[in-house]
Amino acid sequence: MEKNSQQRFISQLSPIFRDAIFRSSLDNEMTNLSTILINSAETAVILPDIPKYDICLVSKSSHYVTQLAETGNVQDFEQLIKNDPSKLTVLSPTGLCAVHIAAAQNRVDILTLIVQYHGDLNIEDKNGWTPLHHAIRNNALNAIEFLLEHGVDNARLNKQQNAPIHLAIIHNQLDALKLIISKHPYQVDLPGERKKTPLHYAALIDNVEAAKILTNNHACLCLRSDVGNYPIHEAALNSSNRVFNHLCETAKANDCGAKNLLSYCNAENHRPLHSSVIGGNIEAVEMCLKNGGSIDDQQDDLSTPVHLASSQGSLELLKLMFGCQPELIPKVIRMADVQGMIPLHKAAMGDHVDVIEYLLETGSDIDTRDVSKRTSLLLAALNNSVQAVCYLLSKSASLSYRDDTDRNLLHVTILQNLSIETIGNALFKRDNFRILFDQRDLDGYYPIHYASRDGLVNVLTTLIKHGAEINKKTNQRQSSLHFAAQYGRYNTCRQLLDTAGFKRILNEPDHLGQTPLHLCCQNGHTRVVQLLLHKGAQFTKSFDGDTPLHEAASNGHVSTMHIILQAHAHLINSVNRLGMTPLHCAALAGHVECVDLLLSKSAEFLKNIDDETFFDLAIMKKQKEVCLAIINHERWKEALGLTSIKYLTPLLGLIEHLPDCVPSLFNRCIIRSHADRKHKDFHLIYDFRYINWTDVTVVNGKEDRNPMLPLNMMVKFGRTNHLSHPLCETLLRQKWLSYGFPIYMLNLTFYLIFLFSLSYFVITFPACNHHDTYYARSSLHSCPNKNFISFKQSATVSQTLCIWYIILYCFLNFILETIQLIQDGWDYFSDIENYIQWTLYMSTCLFTFPFLFNQSWHYQWVFGAVGVFTAFLGLLFLLGRFDVYGIYVIMFMEIFKTLLHVLSLFSILIFGFALTFCVMRPFTQDLNPANPQHLFMIVLKTVSMMLGELDYDRTYIESGEEQHFSFINLIMLLLFAVIMPILLMNLLIGLAIGDLMQIQQNARLKRLAMQVQRHTNLERKLPKRLIQCWTQNELIIYLNKSICNRATTMIKQWIAKPINTKDILDVNEEYTPENELFTEMYEQKHRQKIMQNQLDKITDLVKLIVQKMEISTEITTDDRSKCDNHGECKKTPKLRQTINTTCQFSHLRSTAKDNISHHS
Repeated sequence: MEKNSQQRFISQLSPIFRDAIFRSSLDNEMTNLSTILINSAETAVILPDIPKYDICLVSKSSHYVTQLAETGNVQDFEQLIKNDPSKLTVLSPTGLCAVHIAAAQNRVDILTLIVQYHGDLNIEDKNGWTPLHHAIRNNALNAIEFLLEHGVDNARLNKQQNAPIHLAIIHNQLDALKLIISKHPYQVDLPGERKKTPLHYAALIDNVEAAKILTNNHACLCLRSDVGNYPIHEAALNSSNRVFNHLCETAKANDCGAKNLLSYCNAENHRPLHSSVIGGNIEAVEMCLKNGGSIDDQQDDLSTPVHLASSQGSLELLKLMFGCQPELIPKVIRMADVQGMIPLHKAAMGDHVDVIEYLLETGSDIDTRDVSKRTSLLLAALNNSVQAVCYLLSKSASLSYRDDTDRNLLHVTILQNLSIETIGNALFKRDNFRILFDQRDLDGYYPIHYASRDGLVNVLTTLIKHGAEINKKTNQRQSSLHFAAQYGRYNTCRQLLDTAGFKRILNEPDHLGQTPLHLCCQNGHTRVVQLLLHKGAQFTKSFDGDTPLHEAASNGHVSTMHIILQAHAHLINSVNRLGMTPLHCAALAGHVECVDLLLSKSAEFLKNIDDETFFDLAIMKKQKEVCLAIINHERWKEALGLTSIKYLTPLLGLIEHLPDCVPSLFNRCIIRSHADRKHKDFHLIYDFRYINWTDVTVVNGKEDRNPMLPLNMMVKFGRTNHLSHPLCETLLRQKWLSYGFPIYMLNLTFYLIFLFSLSYFVITFPACNHHDTYYARSSLHSCPNKNFISFKQSATVSQTLCIWYIILYCFLNFILETIQLIQDGWDYFSDIENYIQWTLYMSTCLFTFPFLFNQSWHYQWVFGAVGVFTAFLGLLFLLGRFDVYGIYVIMFMEIFKTLLHVLSLFSILIFGFALTFCVMRPFTQDLNPANPQHLFMIVLKTVSMMLGELDYDRTYIESGEEQHFSFINLIMLLLFAVIMPILLMNLLIGLAIGDLMQIQQNARLKRLAMQVQRHTNLERKLPKRLIQCWTQNELIIYLNKSICNRATTMIKQWIAKPINTKDILDVNEEYTPENELFTEMYEQKHRQKIMQNQLDKITDLVKLIVQKMEISTEITTDDRSKCDNHGECKKTPKLRQTINTTCQFSHLRSTAKDNISHHS
């Protein structure tokens, strides 16, 4: 009534008055005026909030058309849509069009206008509702009739998959339902959501009136939904008893009959009786039974209604079914489902004692077994049905039956952690309960084993109290003490060890020869270890020869190792069958703390049967943290002095497999004498024993030496960055000063004499004094002396001496190079310097040798020119062996290689332009490209032009008129000038300059590698005793003592630049492994580990308390297995070494760059 009065009041307001209301710009006035109007009209309408400064006329609002449709103002509505029919599709704030609102408000006149102006009567809102949906939802009968007469789609589904007829049933709009059916009778079976018919909807909500309307209009009772249910099933499942009864009566009135209706099966083969039992609908069950339903009907899993009622514990349903069909009781209580379970099994699983009692009274067999050989007693225990277990025991359920895994009642009770006190009150009253103690399952486990494994002390106490033996063995010959020790059950172990006869199991081995002490040491249960040792456990070996200390070391249990070594220190060097000591096991498994403990306890460095040390195993398994711990330990020198067949020395193995550990080892080889750097005796001790190690092998009675093998291994495996360590550089410097520089200086002296002799001869002896028969025909190429003057007549004494020295020098070097070729093998051909040497000696011999026979030829002087060039090139390489010049020679070679790579590609352009110039002939007409010599000159001219020598004036301007292809020549010149001198040359310069720093660094490392190779070659050739005299395994450098001989020091610095000891000290002080930062980090990690262990223990304790007190909690336990050392954190040495190495080498690289720039 209020709504109609409000609509009349608003419609009577003049448009001018309404415009005045909405034209107001003050919020307070708007609110007051709205309040007055609302109160005067006595309405309950709440006007929407109007935003500030966003006020417009109602008539100009986009939603005005929906407001008119709601109020039914036909005149204004028609005027509005007449001017703009598109406004019929305008949505209101609620997402509805005018036609939806008119249908919901039963505005037939508005709907008429919409039809008149061709509006869509099937338009959907945001939820997929059509005007017919809204009309039926609001029971607008006139609008419904209007819409149906105008042919709207009455079968359209909304987003919820509901048609208008379904909404009529859901919202109980019976008049609308009748109207729809009267207009369209076929819609009584219209499918909706999941293919449900209107009768399904009526059964879901027990709308019996709607169901009667549908059945009166011949709705089908035998249509299934997508889930497979008939309407009768829906009524049974949802306790829609009125609809259920009506469907049965309708079926009786029809030809099919109620019995036929109750025989319908859904997708799971449920009959209505099954569905009624599942839904707990007693009335429906009773109606099913009265109308022909049978309690022995089986569904897909062969379950009967009695099975379903028993599993639900519905005693009332059971009594009803048995009361209605007593003749089927003997049959149905013995019927088994697909798992072989009878109704008694179902009741036992659900702990329904009253149902169990009733079934037993009706004659059900208490010891019937399912397909898994489980009786109702075992099923009750498996499903934690304690009351059912006790009741079945009181009813004399058999104890001799076991399931298919051979587990009896006691096995299952312990595995399910049931209350042994509650079950024991009924179990231990039976005369034959002791047979349960002596039965084991397929795994060979007795009940006492499960109790010991799970730490159920009260269960274990009860079992022992009632006569269970503690010395029972599994198939693996494990006793209950093995399980308790393996899983760290301290109280369980105490209980077992306090039992009479415990000595029989204390030291008894299992199938692997492991005693309980082995198992608890293997898993790091320290308290159990102490308990077993206190009770007299012996340190026997397993069948593999492992002691408990081996087990603790293999699994990284340091505390357990402490306990063992305190009382039995003799075990520290025990070996197993493989010759492995505990130190081997700890290093192999990568347990740093265990290795550190054993080293501190003075464990001997033994070898296993494969002649492998513990250091070898750590390197082989790439246990970086273990290797760093060994290097940082005080016994590091003893460990580094070990030898083996596998790696010869540990340092060689580290270089090959763990190069990151090598810098730490090198740092340990540089020893500081005092902590105070300003002490007058402060000095550094360089220990070269490990990096200057020589491998000596005897093959066929001949001794073969491999000097400086660690340094050569660095070169072999590409670890040249380690060669820049101060220890390596100092060793190479000392070798260079002791014997390298004198030998190479002597070699340089002889070479300079050779070069001087060759240069003197080619300068003083006339080149044209030779036989020149080939070029004699041309005056252009002929020499002034056409007749050869005898060498013996024209040569001076000095020239003759030069020739003889050159020949002898070349002959001697031929012999030396041949020997080196034999020694180096194929590696000899990888050095470009060897090619230069052979070219030098061969060309020089070809040049000088004919003079001995008083001959001189044209091509002889060609070889002489080659020999002179290669001689000076050889001098360049020879000077590169000196520290002052070496880096520049290597840089020259690196840049030369880059140049060759680039030119090998861009030579395509060079030859392309050269051949183009052969066609255009821009240079001179006298050059004939057919002549190879002229073609080479054209290519050479092209190369010179690439360097910027275009010679434009003489080639193109002065002879421009004589050229045949003058225009195309200019174009090709322009293209050549852009590509070759500009692009290509800038590219080459950019490559040379842009990569200079990297070239410097690489050249420095390569120079060190070359020094290693040269010193190695020298030491192989020199006598062994002489090398021993020159070699120093230790070098002491005093930093604070005055230098007496300044001249000697300056000469040494020129010969080989010394290492900056200040940089070394700064690096060591800043990044020492034992600094406070890493010490604090290690302590924090240790505290964190202790806290984590404490939290784990507290968590386990809380879980045990919750379990024992049977507290209901939402927290679920993790299903993953967890061991003592699970997810062990990475050790501090790894982080420490990473930071040390990174910082140290970055510092050294910067130092090297400074040295290089200083050289430059």
